[in-house]
Amino acid sequence: MNTKFFVFFLLLSLMPFRIQAQRQELTPEDLYNWPFYGQGTKLVESHNMFFMKEAKESNGVMIVSPKSYGDDVVVRYDVMTLTPASVLVAILSASNLGKDAGLRIPEGYDGSMKLWIEDVESYFYAFRNGPHNFTPFIRKYPVAKGEDPALVSYDKNVMLPGVFYSIEIGRKKNDLWLKVDGEKILETTDEKAYGGGHIALRLRGTAGEYAACLVRNMVIIQ
Repeated sequence: MNTKFFVFFLLLSLMPFRIQAQRQELTPEDLYNWPFYGQGTKLVESHNMFFMKEAKESNGVMIVSPKSYGDDVVVRYDVMTLTPASVLVAILSASNLGKDAGLRIPEGYDGSMKLWIEDVESYFYAFRNGPHNFTPFIRKYPVAKGEDPALVSYDKNVMLPGVFYSIEIGRKKNDLWLKVDGEKILETTDEKAYGGGHIALRLRGTAGEYAACLVRNMVIIQ
């Protein structure tokens, strides 16, 4: 009897170690094949990087993952802002309102923010948004009228154009964080956290100037 209990508890203790995180490495071609929204351009740059640029009069451009991910996910990639006017945002857990983890984007969507603020549940990670006169933040959309969507904000801007930075955005259930070059600059807990959803990378210019960026070495861990 003692031997049976010993074997049972041994197997039970080993179970967590048998669960392996899934690591998905995305090539520039993979990102090129993500659905693209807004007025602009995307291409696979010849030096093994993904390039995205908005038209000068656009409302922003973005790529959205074809698949939905759970509420335990980490996204890592290197990104370089190519124009001083560029604002860079990444989105986690984007889904239809309610418990639906799918994501319906209207035909002819022009890249504007209204969809993401009012009609989609998501977490917004803004890490390069000095051109909008903000510092990095994590926001949750949508919110009730009069409520602040900001979950947490940083006290200074940390990214310059023309330089590659390593970005990590992640969540583990209720906990969310943002790292830049390995430093965790933002972390917060959302007690009423959303479920899983899609991932998106968004670009927006300011003051009538367009945004553009290069992305490389993207990895999704779930």
